[in-house]
Amino acid sequence: MDKICPRCNAVYTNLRWSFNDSLLKELKGRKDIERKLCPGCDKIAKRQVDGVVNLKGTFLLQHKNELLNLIMKVAEARKRTTIGARIINLDDKRDQVVIETTDRHLAERIGKEVEKAFHGKLDIKWLKKEDFVRVNWQRD
Repeated sequence: MDKICPRCNAVYTNLRWSFNDSLLKELKGRKDIERKLCPGCDKIAKRQVDGVVNLKGTFLLQHKNELLNLIMKVAEARKRTTIGARIINLDDKRDQVVIETTDRHLAERIGKEVEKAFHGKLDIKWLKKEDFVRVNWQRD
């Protein structure tokens, strides 16, 4: 049965969740469509944190908008390929940004892309038994 996520408008058809505007438009007109949270929205609702990214340092103060734009770009690209990969929370403090993700690979990708673009020190700690990653990046 085809489904639509009521939160993000992802569609489930042919045993797969995806973002497809034309298919969404077609499915919204049907009465037999089930409304169900997609894997990403379900993880957010359950607060299933699989990755935490900590960005800090004085460099962050001067380049926060650029860093946040990069983070959102990385998250959007990952969401398009892996429907369950989302940012749960982004806590923007003065000289620190803490990001919780539903996908450990998204957390790792954010850290690597920040390091690639802005250099600094990146540390990635995988907790294999718990499928969790903690990513720390700093540049002063």
